[in-house]
Amino acid sequence: MILNPRYAISKFSRNPILPSSTLLLYRFFSHLQRHYARKSSGFHNVEAAVTRFNCMIRVLSPPPTCEFDKVLGAIVRMGHYPTAISLFSQFQLRGISPSIATFSILINCFCHQSHMGFAFSLLGTILKSGYEPNLVTFNTIINGFCTNGMIYKALNFYQDLVAQGYLFDEFTYGILINGLCKNGQTKAALHLLHEMEERSVEPNLVMYSAVIDGLCKDGLVTDALSLCSRMGDRGVLLDVVTYNSLIRGCCSVGRWQDVNQLLMRMVRENVDTDDFTFNILIDALCKEGRVLEAQGVFVMMMKRGEKPDIITYNAMMDGYCLRKSVDEAKELFDGMVKRGLEPDVLNYNVLINGYCKNEMVDEALVLFKEMRRKNLVPSIATYNSLIDGLCNLHRIPHVKELLDEMRDSGQPPDVVTYNILLDTLCKTRPFDEAISLFWKIVQGIWPDFYTNYLIVDNLCKGEKLKITEDALQYLLMLGCPPNVRTYTIIINALCKDGSFDEAILLLSKMDTNDCSPDAVTFDTIIGALLKKNETDKAEKLRHEMMERGLVNIEKRLMCEQGGNL
Repeated sequence: MILNPRYAISKFSRNPILPSSTLLLYRFFSHLQRHYARKSSGFHNVEAAVTRFNCMIRVLSPPPTCEFDKVLGAIVRMGHYPTAISLFSQFQLRGISPSIATFSILINCFCHQSHMGFAFSLLGTILKSGYEPNLVTFNTIINGFCTNGMIYKALNFYQDLVAQGYLFDEFTYGILINGLCKNGQTKAALHLLHEMEERSVEPNLVMYSAVIDGLCKDGLVTDALSLCSRMGDRGVLLDVVTYNSLIRGCCSVGRWQDVNQLLMRMVRENVDTDDFTFNILIDALCKEGRVLEAQGVFVMMMKRGEKPDIITYNAMMDGYCLRKSVDEAKELFDGMVKRGLEPDVLNYNVLINGYCKNEMVDEALVLFKEMRRKNLVPSIATYNSLIDGLCNLHRIPHVKELLDEMRDSGQPPDVVTYNILLDTLCKTRPFDEAISLFWKIVQGIWPDFYTNYLIVDNLCKGEKLKITEDALQYLLMLGCPPNVRTYTIIINALCKDGSFDEAILLLSKMDTNDCSPDAVTFDTIIGALLKKNETDKAEKLRHEMMERGLVNIEKRLMCEQGGNL
């Protein structure tokens, strides 16, 4: 139990403090609530509230505690939590007895200051003062745990209270469901939603929408659609936000028939699409290469009176660039500017990358200069696209200029930048330069699997196995082990060199390094052994492969041995 059992806390029945619509306001329009609170409290700023508090506390006969609570509440709604905590200390020094509302305000302050230990300890103080924590108090603590990323503590606290017989309202469940979804615990949120229904606490649209959005992001589209159907059965109507989550989820897994059904359902239920709906559809269609259909949606969007924004244009331009229609992407870019939309770094990045992929680096450099004239700060993606394009055309002096500019502007190269350079150096076979750059990568920037693959693959092709093995050992020492593909490349090179014992030894070390060999790895060694008539070793490895449950290659082995299957 979290609460000390020696304190008698009476159980309360479900008595919702706030209507379900308040949860929606709490999550999406909290800034409006704070603004309204400032106006309704009569205080224009925190200084006025503090002055009022000081005047109240200095009089010989202080007003009732509820008047102090109003001032403290106003200060908290303005977001001045340390100020409220400080004033509470003065409150106690004057011997004024705090109310349950005062304690709840203080708990809220500690939660917003990430002092959950202090907030939680106030529960004991409340009980010692003769008060009973109410639903507001519990909800404040649960919300504090959630907003501070302590979702499991929030759940444990909730479950302990339920075990003691407490009943909670929709606001409590809304806090927990929102916290679980934000922490990627969508399945747990779905379970809590079912628990609400079992306890006869009606979930509202915001709760259902949060879970549906989480399920879609996790790729659990079938579960999301099932929950959508249950919403309809319970009389909860979907809004455009919920539909957008479902449409995005269906698009992400290519369930276009479901997308069409959702759009038709929106029409039947008189739910108007918005610019987010169109952007989702255009982006998904472009990513699948269905640019003509995306164009149709774009035209429909214009006819419906929805104005495309820079996100819409970005998706369309990306679609054109993917099918190498960079000129059309540039026309769209120019059209966007004519409509009065100011392009951002992402818009320029799409075009620059498109030009570079199509070996039109000079055009990309023109756009790059235009960006800087407009005081737009290039991102690492901008530089990487240009460096990749210049490397593909072997314009290394220009690459060095860009690298110098990156450093001067405080934008250091990342592992992707070095991978591009490493790939170029390896392809042009200056191995010493490639190795020098490789050591620079592992000492300054954490290498990724592609780094490992590049260096090992190219050095093996260059028959520099000793250097490759040294690099492998260094990566293992750094705690960045290669993947199965990198191991297989080294094993293949060792087999070609006739170093079968070393290849088999490396195979045995893979499991130790948490990288289990796959069928291709075994196939590589077994095939090489059979070519050298090392049938006993090949047969032993074949049995090990079968015991691991990897792909059955017995037919291929028989074919190589007999040549007639």
